[in-house]
Amino acid sequence: MWGKTLCAAAAACVYAFTFSGFAEAMSVSPVQVEMTSAGSASRGQVTVRNTSDKPLPVETSLQGLQLDAKGARKLSPAGEDFLVFPPQAMIPAGATQVFRLQWVGDPALAKGKSYMFTVSEVPVKLPKGQNNVQIVMGFGVVIDVAAAGVTPSLNIVSTKITKDKQGQQHAILTVENPTNTHALLPDGSINLSGEGWSKTLTSADLRQTIGIGLVQPGMRRRFVLPVIVPASVTNLQVSLDYRPKH
Repeated sequence: MWGKTLCAAAAACVYAFTFSGFAEAMSVSPVQVEMTSAGSASRGQVTVRNTSDKPLPVETSLQGLQLDAKGARKLSPAGEDFLVFPPQAMIPAGATQVFRLQWVGDPALAKGKSYMFTVSEVPVKLPKGQNNVQIVMGFGVVIDVAAAGVTPSLNIVSTKITKDKQGQQHAILTVENPTNTHALLPDGSINLSGEGWSKTLTSADLRQTIGIGLVQPGMRRRFVLPVIVPASVTNLQVSLDYRPKH
């Protein structure tokens, strides 16, 4: 069963996924790849390292990725938008393998797209009559293909305060991406204030705590911000300084 660490080491995004807890046998980097539909950035790569002491057979797959407002994912067939080389590999113990991706979809892509590139361990064929349980693993990397010439933006839709089971207050921020290309919340910084209290979450803070923070074209996303709001604060003000890198 897939475990989640998509974005906040928990929900949206790191977006890495694994079938098992034995992730020490394989490492994958990066967890997100930025691409465009034309030019040199229409190519990307993912590096897989076999950290075990045995050869590691792996295969790759690509699926379309859609996230809803809460970060829940929906996967769909990716079609023929990419070439992947190699599609599978046998990685020697302690060695690395680079998987290269080439966008071959519409170079004049009108609306950005996101994909899940999955690297999965291939189960070993057991001798006839042997039915031991095998635990295999897989990691997912988010591939975002930007629409050429479009600059993303993010607007604050709403903010509110919620309490956890321990009674501590947290801020919930809902943002909207009105553009035709993807936006990443950690490309900005967030300032929270109220009743004499203030806190700034830098781009580095957001990247470390919520991960990728992907907001797809024309979509909204809801984020629980990684900060405890003092109990004295009842009227929360939130501002977003968004500076996209693509």
